[in-house]
Amino acid sequence: MDALTLLQEHVDVVQLLEHYDFDKMRNEGVMIRSCCKLHGGNSPSAFVINSETGLWYCHTGTCGGGDIYTLVQAMEEISFPNAVQWVAGFFGVSINDLQITERQDNYLKEVKAWVKTMQSHRKSDLTPFILDVPVREVKKFRTFKEETLEHFSLGFVDEISLEKNSGGFYKLKNRLVIPIIQNGVQVGASLRKTKAQDFPKWSHQPLSIKTNQLLYNYDAVHGQPRFVIVEGALDVWAFHEIGIPAVATFGAHVTEEQYKLLMRTGADLIFAYDSDEAGQNATQKVAELFRHKANIECVSFADGKDPESVEREQLKLNYERRVKL
Repeated sequence: MDALTLLQEHVDVVQLLEHYDFDKMRNEGVMIRSCCKLHGGNSPSAFVINSETGLWYCHTGTCGGGDIYTLVQAMEEISFPNAVQWVAGFFGVSINDLQITERQDNYLKEVKAWVKTMQSHRKSDLTPFILDVPVREVKKFRTFKEETLEHFSLGFVDEISLEKNSGGFYKLKNRLVIPIIQNGVQVGASLRKTKAQDFPKWSHQPLSIKTNQLLYNYDAVHGQPRFVIVEGALDVWAFHEIGIPAVATFGAHVTEEQYKLLMRTGADLIFAYDSDEAGQNATQKVAELFRHKANIECVSFADGKDPESVEREQLKLNYERRVKL
């Protein structure tokens, strides 16, 4: 037995990530997502690692990917043999009498195949986007749990200058910041007003972002047998708090590109649009759009209500009473 074979039985991926202070870790089956500590990013879905194999990838395209030894090499700035010694010492495994051999060709092929697969999930037109002003963490907002706000990385900016379509800039003050993440890349941010008199209510950045080609929280529903489709990010958070995965279409509609993204999942689709006229019209349209193409259901709400505005226990009841379209 060589050193790598022995270490494979003792490596704890979570313990390793915690040691390096990887932020906002969350489990998605055997996959763990977090901010990438290698480049100091703040996108909570940028870094993904398989907890069983230790294979990882950074979706920003900045850090590449590999196994736990390439991760330790990058973090410690050391050679491969020294990384093996470091891992052994960290997990308290004696490899003094064992040979440190380079990884076998078949193993390296597996690592390369993993990186290639992860790269194929990225779109060439998804450019990472970060606001160029300090963003403060928000721990209290409406009735949402602190865990929810942390999970979705809700932030706040005191003031920000934004580019106008017609040229020049305008300023917004006191805005909530909601990251928009697609394929592990933070491609933009939604800025929401906090004062009733302010305008506009929402502003999506950067100016070039096409929200009609995206689905908010799309990464989280990959592999799910069913999930909910709602109008806005806050509705996604509400369903998250009752343990139901959801995406948002940035309004009461499903565009052609969003339709393709939804069909690509192969999942059962549950629409939970607002109870206003726009939401009701949108529900009728999606019933026609997806009929005979996917299993579709609908969650209804009382007049004037939407997923975020109802008590969570009531939201559970509404979900359980969903009907087929």
